[in-house]
Amino acid sequence: MRHRVHAGYTLLLPLGAERVKAAAAWLAGAALPFDRCGSTHFATITILDADEYRKQPLPATLLFATSFCGPADAHVDELVQAMGSELRELFANCERFSATHDLAEFITKNRHSDCFYSGMQNIAPDDVSRHAKLREVIEQWLGAGNITGTAVKVRARIQEFVRSRDDLKWALEPDRVAPGTWIAMHWRTLTIVATLVPIAGLSIAGLFYHPAIVGAVWLAVVLLVVAVVFSIRLSEDEQTYVSTRQPDEKVRALAATQNRPVINEFVIAGRIKEEGVMRPMVLRAALWLVAWLVQGIPRWRTPIEIPTVATARWIAADRGRRLIFISNYTNAAEAYVRDFIDFPTGARDINISFGFGRGYPKTRWILNGGAATDPNAFAYVVGEHQRPAAYWYRGPNANLSIDNIRLNRQIRAGLVGTLAEREAQEWLHLL
Repeated sequence: MRHRVHAGYTLLLPLGAERVKAAAAWLAGAALPFDRCGSTHFATITILDADEYRKQPLPATLLFATSFCGPADAHVDELVQAMGSELRELFANCERFSATHDLAEFITKNRHSDCFYSGMQNIAPDDVSRHAKLREVIEQWLGAGNITGTAVKVRARIQEFVRSRDDLKWALEPDRVAPGTWIAMHWRTLTIVATLVPIAGLSIAGLFYHPAIVGAVWLAVVLLVVAVVFSIRLSEDEQTYVSTRQPDEKVRALAATQNRPVINEFVIAGRIKEEGVMRPMVLRAALWLVAWLVQGIPRWRTPIEIPTVATARWIAADRGRRLIFISNYTNAAEAYVRDFIDFPTGARDINISFGFGRGYPKTRWILNGGAATDPNAFAYVVGEHQRPAAYWYRGPNANLSIDNIRLNRQIRAGLVGTLAEREAQEWLHLL
């Protein structure tokens, strides 16, 4: 039994300048069989244009990103088995790939780190489909007039009905957590502990033998952190450019790509603010911290609480010089963007993950200002850097909102165990 922890698999592969058009043409006619990969919820493939950051070239890049569940090596094996020949054709346009490469090894070695959030954690695409079917069948059965007696009795009759169906009996079994789930969810916390414990131990031991040296080292660390923080603060004041509303033609063209029922997708990609030399390093650290807070221990309030998000991913590309955001979401794009700031502390939280992008409204000490004081500019920067995806796979459950996915999961969970009358009433109201 494999764990079903949801994660992002991201490849960023530089394209030869002469191969950009060829890769774009290939993607325009692509028909990749992601439906054969049972671990894949979503997939986005597109090309990022060449750019420049502080006179340093940022190459044209192939972005290949999947949202998957389960062990990463099993996901890679699925990709290779399902579409190995197609991926070889696509990757042949990339500078790092050759026909002699072992495909699975190439994909594994070129995985890029990301800050990934899922609104439907620890669930496989097949689970989502089965939960939706379960709810549909139960509601049809209840619609036939099978609602009599107390809530506990009605629930018991539903359980009997489910038990009578060979295709639904699975729903009466507890949803067990597979081995490896905890580690897959919280490896960042383990990394922090494994780093800090030896440092703390060495520091304590050093105080007994070489207190002056230990004091000097920690003073240097503190001074370095202070210098970085003040460097960012100064660069915030130096910022001059803030995004403005994009031309109507561009807004309409992008909106036309995001009018699919229920689930939509977009990609935002652009260089970061050029003021200050420390931004690339701080961006990478900030995104790592956000990823830890989202999935780490202790379970602090997650800095991402967007009710319409199926998945969201931030990537510090080109050594932190380019920021990429990919999302699969429910709702229209404009309303979805507003969802980021239409809740308490929302603007402050997204300043951490979006605030380094070029055109983002000016922040103050990273957390303050930004979208909190100029929400329109936040929407404008999204429009300025939004890129149409050349290829998008939205999985077998594209007609289900994230709210319905969660609701269907609650309905399945409520079939297991014993519920008191009030609990049974609350569960029946889900149907």
